[in-house]
Amino acid sequence: MGCRKNKYNVAYASDTKKILFAWLVSMLWLSVLTPMVLADETSISVTFDPDGGIDIDVSPKTNAFGSVQAGSYKKTAASYFTLYNNGTVPMDTQFKSNATTDSMELALDNDGSPAVDSYSLQTIGLSADGYITNAYAAALDSALAADGTQGFDLNLTMGTTLTTNFTLQRTTIYIQGSISS
Repeated sequence: MGCRKNKYNVAYASDTKKILFAWLVSMLWLSVLTPMVLADETSISVTFDPDGGIDIDVSPKTNAFGSVQAGSYKKTAASYFTLYNNGTVPMDTQFKSNATTDSMELALDNDGSPAVDSYSLQTIGLSADGYITNAYAAALDSALAADGTQGFDLNLTMGTTLTTNFTLQRTTIYIQGSISS
């Protein structure tokens, strides 16, 4: 079947319109079935420095044991002290002492067996209780969560012998927090 032609061998206009219409419909269907949009991609370069911080505190900041006899001990009670990790990462906690009293008359014993004119300090209630030494050593509390708290007590043990009846003595305990390992 072909187009009808006139005497000049030219297709009739109505046949041409039908062919053009069929071609147009075919192209529309082809464009619907085959998307013509091409994908494109771009990027953003992001840099950052992850930073965690330790913010340690303790409360109360003082304690008065009162009178302690030679060869005996006194301790605080009921989690008297509270250790605070106000930081953003878990914290290991170390303790140390200035190793003497303000008057320089008594000395710190590092292992819990104080002898003449000495004393020892020990933590009670932390994850790895131990004696407080004159230098930061192993953590006495581990992995205290960010914004976490931990109650603890102190035990003061006096030496077996004192050479004099000393006046009121004062010592200082330092507490350090570091990122938990």
